[in-house]
Amino acid sequence: MLPAHTFQAPQRLMGQKGTPRSQMASAFPDLQTQSPAEPRARSPPRARAQALSAPAALRLAPCAPGSRSPAELPAGRRGSRPSAMGSRAAPCTPVAGAAPGRFSLLLLLPLLLLLLLRPGHACPAGCACTDPHTVDCRDRGLPSVPDPFPLDVRKLLVAGNRIQRIPEDFFIFYGDLVYLDFRNNSLRSLEEGTFSGSAKLAFLDLSYNNLTQLDAGTFRSAGRLVKLSLGNNHLVGVHEAAFDTLESLQVLELNDNHLRSLSVAALDALPALRSLRLDGNPWLCDCDFAHLFTWIQENASKLPKGLDAIQCSLPMENRRVSLRELSEASFSECKFSLSLTDLFIIIFSGVAVSVAAIISSFFLATVVQCFQRCAPNKDAEDDEEDEDD
Repeated sequence: MLPAHTFQAPQRLMGQKGTPRSQMASAFPDLQTQSPAEPRARSPPRARAQALSAPAALRLAPCAPGSRSPAELPAGRRGSRPSAMGSRAAPCTPVAGAAPGRFSLLLLLPLLLLLLLRPGHACPAGCACTDPHTVDCRDRGLPSVPDPFPLDVRKLLVAGNRIQRIPEDFFIFYGDLVYLDFRNNSLRSLEEGTFSGSAKLAFLDLSYNNLTQLDAGTFRSAGRLVKLSLGNNHLVGVHEAAFDTLESLQVLELNDNHLRSLSVAALDALPALRSLRLDGNPWLCDCDFAHLFTWIQENASKLPKGLDAIQCSLPMENRRVSLRELSEASFSECKFSLSLTDLFIIIFSGVAVSVAAIISSFFLATVVQCFQRCAPNKDAEDDEEDEDD
């Protein structure tokens, strides 16, 4: 066993500042020291040539079971040669010159697909996507609805273009739309089924277009609409079932069109209606308008511009008056008048009754005649009995 001063001497020398390395080496020849500035052992020329010719990509070589990388080895054992027995496996080291294999590409492929197909990534050319759920294509002069949109788009602004139709399957692909601004375009009609799949649509602006007619069930699938703007079009007729299923509609704008009459049934289908604009139409104050006038008087609070903004023309007079100047007495002659439909029903009923009476009379006459011919004659029988007597 070594004496204690053998271990204390190095400690004393190391503790003294400025102790020369040569003095320590002469005092303790068995102690091997290495200068930090000493360069590492150079690799053989063949290994250096392979490293220079190898590409920049690195790939980890397969590791033997139980082996560790150089970073996991203790500091004193890094760079040590393996023992002669070879019982310990060599650590894993990066191998230069091996390009990424197919396995690496297969791992990267799903990631690339996720980046390409993630919601909200696509923005139509010429449009601005201010946020992941808003697409702004206003005033671009577009002849048709641009495509593609982000599948999760919720607010679409396409006002101020030259779009003539909305694709029939538009809302099937973009069913998350909540706000659609289609103002100032060239829409001529709304085909049946256009709004199929628009279950989340709440705000729809179709003003300043060229619409002329609203057919029955046009907005059948848009049951959550809250505001519908149809002003400044060329509407001449609105079917009484055009607004069916719009039970949540609160604001309806039909101003500045060419409407002369409107069925009250179309308005009765809107139980949540709070605001209705009918001004700017050439209403005709005839008997067909009498029912609408009664409804307007009962719901005057729903007219944002009041009765003064709505005018109608009198049939017998060539002038227009505001509804404020009219009353129920103005339509007193219409209470007992019959509409054209009523007249057709009365005429058809009279003709049907007359035809039925003629047919029944002919049938009765035929039955009576047959009975008279087939029944035995009593007078002839009495004469025969008298002759026998």
